[in-house]
Amino acid sequence: KQWYQRRVAITAGEGKGDNCDTLLYTEVANFTVGVNPEFDLTALDVTVTCSNTSNAPTMMLSYGDVSDTMKDLKISFSFSSTNTGYWNSKTVAVSYNDSVNVVSMTAGFTSASMVSTSFSFACSITSITTLTSVTPAVTAKLLLQNYQLQVYNVEKSKFAESMQCVNWISKGAWMGVFAAVVMIVVLVLSVMMLLGTATPDRFETSKSKCLIIPHEH
Repeated sequence: KQWYQRRVAITAGEGKGDNCDTLLYTEVANFTVGVNPEFDLTALDVTVTCSNTSNAPTMMLSYGDVSDTMKDLKISFSFSSTNTGYWNSKTVAVSYNDSVNVVSMTAGFTSASMVSTSFSFACSITSITTLTSVTPAVTAKLLLQNYQLQVYNVEKSKFAESMQCVNWISKGAWMGVFAAVVMIVVLVLSVMMLLGTATPDRFETSKSKCLIIPHEH
């Protein structure tokens, strides 16, 4: 299967297995090891498979030999679900052979959180996951941008309606709402204080006793 960059090739990122069907679409997917040049994964041939254990699917992307120092490259995404009908992305694992050692790296991949199993997950924000390996000491980065995932209830190899990673209300909008609430509260308290001000009802006359205001010394 060819990993196309155009959205019309939706099934290019589909992985099937026993009781498992997953979809992955991404416009940008880069993999970088250390200071080496990045690999554009969207330009490589890929075989996508899927396995499911205890309703926790794993999507594996096998790229084969990418270079002389990166053979049998595999990237797998694992997911989990809740009893209430939601799913989450958990980890991403990368493994390859650098001609000397088999390098295995795992990191958290929690971009999708509490997504209904009837929905897919889409995100236009760039996701950069840093992976590390102790033996040998290797640091790598996986970058995804404009991607979409669905790991449950895939029908006819098409994505369902998506839940976006972008918040409905931005941080700037929340700041504006908070400032408006504070101003309204101050205004209401000010009006209440003005309405509670009483008109003086005691006045000095020539026959009345002088008002004496004691002073503390």
